[in-house]
Amino acid sequence: MPATLNLFDTMTMLKAVEQMKPIPKFLGDMFCADDGVSDDDHLFYDYRKGDQTGLAPFVAPGMGGVTIGREGFEMRQVAFSRLAPQRIVTMRDISVRQFGENVIGGLTPAERSKRKVAEDLKVLRTVNQNRRNWMAREVLIKGKLEITRYTQEGREKAASMFADFGFENFYVPATKWDQSGARFEYDFEKFTEAILEEGGDVDLIVLGPGVFDTMLENEFYLKSLDLRAADLGELQTRYAGQGIYVRGVTRNGTKMVTDVAKFRNDDGEMEYEIPYGHILLGSTVNKPLKIKHGPITKVKGEDDNARHETYVKKEVPFRIGDSDNDTITNRLVSCPTIIPENVGAWGVMKVL
Repeated sequence: MPATLNLFDTMTMLKAVEQMKPIPKFLGDMFCADDGVSDDDHLFYDYRKGDQTGLAPFVAPGMGGVTIGREGFEMRQVAFSRLAPQRIVTMRDISVRQFGENVIGGLTPAERSKRKVAEDLKVLRTVNQNRRNWMAREVLIKGKLEITRYTQEGREKAASMFADFGFENFYVPATKWDQSGARFEYDFEKFTEAILEEGGDVDLIVLGPGVFDTMLENEFYLKSLDLRAADLGELQTRYAGQGIYVRGVTRNGTKMVTDVAKFRNDDGEMEYEIPYGHILLGSTVNKPLKIKHGPITKVKGEDDNARHETYVKKEVPFRIGDSDNDTITNRLVSCPTIIPENVGAWGVMKVL
């Protein structure tokens, strides 16, 4: 007799989550490399700033070799954050007809409960991915990460997790771009050279709100921009509806897009992903950031059967029942952190 599949078992739900397609989020996808999952609660990583190796030395016959210095780095430690969004399923949620359900011959409460699991996992995966994208955004734009957590008493008044990576690649042009005499191409080239000197690379330019509209007023620069963008169609398709607009390719072959996406911050206010008048430069091939996930530990069972179980996974779904209140909580836990591969490998311009 075939075994009965328990759709609400953690391992069963985990397999389902792992088979779901990744949720595309622009900044995280473009500039963050997936560094897998750690089985340790803290992450040790090599911190470096700049990576210009120089030229190999010429030697005379019989000379042997010439020792060259190693790039300086230091070992740092960072803790993993913990994401745990959840949704509560009440008796009313499964007892009455839901939106879009047939009026006649509707679902049973048990069937609605299964559907709620699928619906909730979809939402919870999205908000977790939104937070990872926010973490990448904070490090890319500010060079640091400040995390305000929720406790039993509510949301903390100040950040309790803080990482400052010593990022200094900020550039403000001598002449703002909305003023006469602005030199778009000169500023791009000068700042790109500065990033290259730090061991970085630039193959993507991300314009914040207001920047491209200002550039359109400069007919000379507009003529130098390849607006056909034939090879950027995949970007436009993948991030359709997310506020990403393909603008073209610069004279030196660098792709250019505008990011006017907004997100709802922790204060409930809408905020631009790329601040107004800012530009982000970096590489999508040699990604400047890495995202690493930590282990997830949860208490399973009750009373004498209670035990700690650890999952070395990026995110794990849990289903928690409350018989006293006749509710079930669907929770999706993830423990991500963001670290720079090279702190000098990207840059931020403020041109307006």
